[in-house]
Amino acid sequence: MELVDFERFVWRNDEKVPGRLYREAGGGEVIEDIWKLMKHGEQNLFLGVYASLAPSVSLSQAELLAHTKSAWKSLRWEVPTIASSTAHIWHEGRAPTTFITYDLAKNAEDVNSWVDETVKIFPEYAGKTLDELRYDIGQEPIPANDLDRQTFLYLVPFSAHKFGLLMHTAHTTFDGAGVKILMTKLLGHLAQYATDAAAYKAEQAGVMRWGEEGANLLPIITEVLKKREGRVIDDQGNVIREETAEEYREGKEYFETLGDIMNGFGTGYPSFLPFDPATSKPKTRRVEHKFTAEESTKIQEAGRIKGGLTERLTVNHLVHAACCLLPIYDNPPAPDSDGLIFFFGLMDGRQRLDAPYRTSTGYPGYCLGVSALQIPVSTFHRHPPSDKKALIIDFAKEVKREYAKQAAYPALVAVQVQEGELMLQAPPAPPFIGPQYGGDGKGAVYLRPEYEGKEGETVIDVDDFFVGLNKCDPGPFFRCTEWKGRIMLSVDYNEFAVEEKVMKGWLQQWVDLLLALTV
Repeated sequence: MELVDFERFVWRNDEKVPGRLYREAGGGEVIEDIWKLMKHGEQNLFLGVYASLAPSVSLSQAELLAHTKSAWKSLRWEVPTIASSTAHIWHEGRAPTTFITYDLAKNAEDVNSWVDETVKIFPEYAGKTLDELRYDIGQEPIPANDLDRQTFLYLVPFSAHKFGLLMHTAHTTFDGAGVKILMTKLLGHLAQYATDAAAYKAEQAGVMRWGEEGANLLPIITEVLKKREGRVIDDQGNVIREETAEEYREGKEYFETLGDIMNGFGTGYPSFLPFDPATSKPKTRRVEHKFTAEESTKIQEAGRIKGGLTERLTVNHLVHAACCLLPIYDNPPAPDSDGLIFFFGLMDGRQRLDAPYRTSTGYPGYCLGVSALQIPVSTFHRHPPSDKKALIIDFAKEVKREYAKQAAYPALVAVQVQEGELMLQAPPAPPFIGPQYGGDGKGAVYLRPEYEGKEGETVIDVDDFFVGLNKCDPGPFFRCTEWKGRIMLSVDYNEFAVEEKVMKGWLQQWVDLLLALTV
C-alpha cells in the first residue's frame, strides 16, 4: 500500500477565484461530509449553552445581540473556518472529492454582512428551551449547496440576566470538542464586550486586519502531529516529564496501525446489503437525563474495584458498558455466541498534536481518531441477567481493554486521512442500527465554566450545556459528559425510525443500569 499524498490537504490559493483558499477535506472531515450528503444532514452538529450574566451587568436585548455579533466577528479572526464553506468535484460511480473553502474578507463591511447572515436572535423562545429551538430550526441539512454558509449562531434572551446560545454547524470542520473550544473563545470575547465595549472594540480593531486572516486557518491534523519529545529534568534531577513518542506519519508504525484498524472494521462491522440512499427524510430529537451530584459520585466510586489503580474503571468505561447492555437485554445472545457489539471508537486526538495545538483551546477543528471497538456479547453470560452491577463491571473491563488497544496505536491520528479514503472505497454501508457512543468526558476541559471581564471579575457563568447531532440512521447516538459534578446522559435519535416511548425506555434502562452500581 502506498502512502497517501498529504500535500492534498494543505491550504492553498485558488488560482481561479481571487481571495479564495481551499484544501481537500480528509479523514473524518470527508466522512462527515459524505454522510451529510447521503443521509439528509446526518451528524450536523449543535452546541447549546445556557449562561448567566453577573448581577452587575445589565444589557438590553439589543445590546446583548450587538455584543454577541461583535464577539462572533472576533472569533472569525481567531478561527476563520467558522466562515468557511464546502465544495465538491463530482465523479461518476464514486464519492465526490470534498474541499473546505475560505473566502478572505474584502473589508469590514463584508464581515458585517457575514455576521448578519449567520447570527440570529430568537426572543420568542424565551419561554422555551434550546432543544426546542434546535428541533424547530435544525432539521434541514447544512450546507444545503456548495459554498453555502455552514456555521450559525442563535441567541435566545431568556431574562435580564439569563441567555442561551445555540451553535449549529456542519460536522466537516468541527468535532464535539471543537465546538466547545469555539464557544469558550466566543464567550471570552463576549465578556469583554459586555463590560467595556468601546475599549475592547478599539483593541480588536487593532488586531483584526481583514484580508490577512487566512494565516489563522487551522491546518489539518496530519500537518501538526506531535514530534518526539525528550525527557525533561529539573535542576535537582527530578523528572518533570518523561520522554514521549512521536505520532508516526509514515513507516512501519504507520502502516501497522492502519492495517490493524482496517482489519478491525472488516471483521467487526457486520455484512449488509448495499445501502439504498432513497431513505425518508429524518427528524432528530434529543432526550437527556442528569444524575444528581450524589448519584454521580457513587457511580464514579463504583469504578474503584478490587485490584488498586491498575483495575480502576472510569465513568466512561462504566457508562459505555451500560450502553453495550441495552441491545443485549432486548436480544439475549446464545451462550456460545461469538457475536460482537461493534462501535466506531471515537478518541479525542488533541494530545497527539504538536505542543501549540495540545492546549485546551489549541485546536478548535476536527480531531478524532477512529478505530473499531469490539465487545464480545458472550460477556453477558458470566452472570445472571438480574446481576446488573456485575455485568456492567465485566463489560466495563472489556471496554477498558478496547480503549487501551486504541490508545496504544502509535499513529491513530496520523492514519485518519488514509483510513477515510479506504472506507470510501468500500460499498456504501446500510443504515446503522446499532448504538453509537460518544464519551465526552468532563465538559470543563474544553468549555470554560466562567468568563472574566476587564477588571478580572466574573461576567458570564455557564449554567448548563449540551452537544447534539442530527440522526438519519435508525441507530441512536448515545452521549455522556460531566458538568459541575453531575453526570449527564443524552441520546439523539431519528423519531421516524424510533418511537419516542421506545427511546425514552432505552434511556431509562441506561439510567437504571448505572444506578444499579450505586446500591
